[in-house]
Amino acid sequence: MPVWRPLRFILTICAVFGFLSRGAGQTTHISGVVNTYHQVIEIFPSKSCLRVSNPAGLSINKMVMVLQMKGASISTANNSSFGDTTSLNGAGFYEVGTICYIIGDSIFLFHDLLHNYDVNEKVQLVQFAEYYSANVMDTVKAQPWDSAAGTGGVIAIYADQDITLTKPIWADSSGYLGGSYLLSGGGCSNIVPATGYAYTASSLGPQNGAYKGEGVANLATNQTGGRGAPVNGGGGGNNHNNSGGGGANLSAGGIGGGNSSSLGCATTIRGLGGKALDNWQGAKIFAGGGAGAGHSNNGFSSVHGGRGGGIIFLWANQLNGNNEYISARGANGGSSLSDGAGGGGAGGTIIMNVASYNGNAIIRADGGQGGNSADGGTTGRCYGGGGGGSGGVVYFSGATPVVTVSIAAGNAGVESGRDPGCAAAQAAGAGSTGVINPNYTFRRSTNPAGYCHLLLPVGLIYFRATALQQSVLLNWETDDPAELQSFIVEKKNSAGDWVYLHTLTVINNRNKYSYSDLFPSKGYNYYRLRMIEKNGSTSYSPIRQSWCSGGEEGLDIYPNPASGEISIRGSFDPAYPVQVTDITGRVILEKRISSTPFQLSLPGLPAGLYLIRYRNFSKKLMIR
Repeated sequence: MPVWRPLRFILTICAVFGFLSRGAGQTTHISGVVNTYHQVIEIFPSKSCLRVSNPAGLSINKMVMVLQMKGASISTANNSSFGDTTSLNGAGFYEVGTICYIIGDSIFLFHDLLHNYDVNEKVQLVQFAEYYSANVMDTVKAQPWDSAAGTGGVIAIYADQDITLTKPIWADSSGYLGGSYLLSGGGCSNIVPATGYAYTASSLGPQNGAYKGEGVANLATNQTGGRGAPVNGGGGGNNHNNSGGGGANLSAGGIGGGNSSSLGCATTIRGLGGKALDNWQGAKIFAGGGAGAGHSNNGFSSVHGGRGGGIIFLWANQLNGNNEYISARGANGGSSLSDGAGGGGAGGTIIMNVASYNGNAIIRADGGQGGNSADGGTTGRCYGGGGGGSGGVVYFSGATPVVTVSIAAGNAGVESGRDPGCAAAQAAGAGSTGVINPNYTFRRSTNPAGYCHLLLPVGLIYFRATALQQSVLLNWETDDPAELQSFIVEKKNSAGDWVYLHTLTVINNRNKYSYSDLFPSKGYNYYRLRMIEKNGSTSYSPIRQSWCSGGEEGLDIYPNPASGEISIRGSFDPAYPVQVTDITGRVILEKRISSTPFQLSLPGLPAGLYLIRYRNFSKKLMIR
């Protein structure tokens, strides 16, 4: 924790969710990994302060998610109760907040923390990707969960207006790790110790129990292998050639298939399915649990456990689905040849904080399939498939919308090529169906964190933006002008960059200041103050937004949605064309308009989303 310099108390400052740094009227094309992930190494709850291992990429006034990935306490008894939860502790606690200040590696939030987090149990800070309007032009992906780094597995996107899908948002196989495949020695056993529930999985002479899947509990080295399921992680198949269990979320994973041989090692000691978690009435969210690996001594194929699905949080006024995917599925388990097979990973968690839906979207958090087991007709030796992963969880902020939602259980792996001389088959089990939870309120604090005020080097009593016909009036008051040199008024342009508007020199005995933007854009306008102290220090005010119905580059379209013809109103310079484009920017139609209203006949266009563009302004047009 850094040493603090003396700072003054600020009477009040306001950070409102939604008054954030997004470009007014700007549609941003997005793809790839859009979030940044930061390991939390220390927390000071009284200051709403989190120290991170690397603050690079974090920004003031940006929203973040705080999430604890581990920390459950479990039974370690060497029986079927292994991995039962004795307490979830902080595992799964999360909340959304906003950064008010950054000093070195210390991140301060505007509001008090809701929960007590344990930084020894993989707490991460995920910065939201924030936009005015977002267009998914190529697949948006989660950085996969990395247990060593304690980060990843989450997609978090905010859009003032809408998120449009032309490609998927994809967190498949981004959650907890499936059990690793490891080739065992050739020895086998039908008795103790091979019948136990936990082993050191890396011990191969022989491997008494294959690797378990990862979940919300940390495991000691001597607990990493064997059929016992560690909370939501699936158990690994035991010696000899038993299959792994499926991972879990709020529903249980399926049991792995068993050895039903009539020759050699023939004891059924299959991996147990992951155990269902409790979301504490919505206060906790989880990535999908990883599945257990199958026991293997032949090595013809990788019989790893499937990885769980990740976490997706979407916050927007509208989602334009275009029949694209929002997906957090668990991965399939590895299939086997004359060995145990891997279980399927559990589906992850999707939070849809969306006011309205336009068109269909395919929202899925399905469990992964258990790996198939091919016995190959080997005399007297038969092995079952892997257990299926459970379905995940989908939360909606309102009633379940008219979109496609799937939280299907992963199927059990199928055994094939059985020798008729084997004993009765020990089939794997499917996972359990997941959960759809409507009318969900995500977790965020609304109690202002007083300590954040003490860190700001300039005391703003208020900062306001008020629309006045064709202008925006900015006014503010400071409690200590004697230490200030100047205020620099800045505004977001249509490209999303902050641009200079005006400088006001501070007068020692003057507390109140104002400035009028005489040329606001139509729509939302965003403003902030850059405050320069006499000692050279710089800080920024909260961001304020103001809506303007006028503006020389505004345009109105009627009807919208439309079919054959639209009426356009606005103030136009015929030197600049009005264009109709598709969402990739391809120009479909171009007209120069000198007076309005103007009737524009549209060519036969397929139903979908288009843009009407004039100079630097654009507006969405729906064709039906």
